[in-house]
Amino acid sequence: MVVDRIEVYLDGTEEPLAVLKEPPYRLKLDTRKIPDGEHTLKVVTHFRGGGQEIREIPFTVNNYPDVLVVGLDEGGEVAGEVELRLAVGEPDLPVEPVRFNPIWYAVALVVVLGGIWAYFALSPAAEKIVAEVAPPAKEAPHGEASAQPAGVDSALMEKGKAIYEANCAACHGANGQGMPPVMPALAGNANLKDAAMILNVVKNGRGAMPAVGAGFTEEELKAVATYIRNSFGNSFGPVQ
Repeated sequence: MVVDRIEVYLDGTEEPLAVLKEPPYRLKLDTRKIPDGEHTLKVVTHFRGGGQEIREIPFTVNNYPDVLVVGLDEGGEVAGEVELRLAVGEPDLPVEPVRFNPIWYAVALVVVLGGIWAYFALSPAAEKIVAEVAPPAKEAPHGEASAQPAGVDSALMEKGKAIYEANCAACHGANGQGMPPVMPALAGNANLKDAAMILNVVKNGRGAMPAVGAGFTEEELKAVATYIRNSFGNSFGPVQ
């Protein structure tokens, strides 16, 4: 559609503030001539052949900054003669930074981290998720199971090991010991008999675990599931 003209109105006036007929459509608005406070700019675009589009833009004008008082802090305690500096709209006046006690940053960090830990450590919902996914770890041999079950593809196990070490070991541990109660142990975990559950959790996430396998191929999902089911003392065979 071809633009015929653009009319600009301020605060609902009947007469337009400007009528723009040729591109580039530009308008200089001197806010010093507008009272401080809330205003509305209405832009009406007229198209050749009929039709129009209306857009209203609310804005606030504030050309008179507050008085800046330097030398007296709010709530501060003073004695004797105090020299103050009062300034209005002086851009070169240095502004003293607000002073924060670094101890409060440390306290806030401890509170936030403590709250996250408490949720996973004490929340009944988190405990239920952990209990469903994995019981406490049993003693397991270091690394892979001592005897690989029949029918498990060695090449698939190696591929699954590489995927596990790159994506899972940081939370579940190099030996599958986990970080209970947040990250469940995989070593000696009877729940890993359910291959469909493993594939679903790796791909879609569950509880505190993100969907680390959302971008995995079917072969990669099968490889890491096979490795988990047949390592750390587990021996549940291949993933069909």
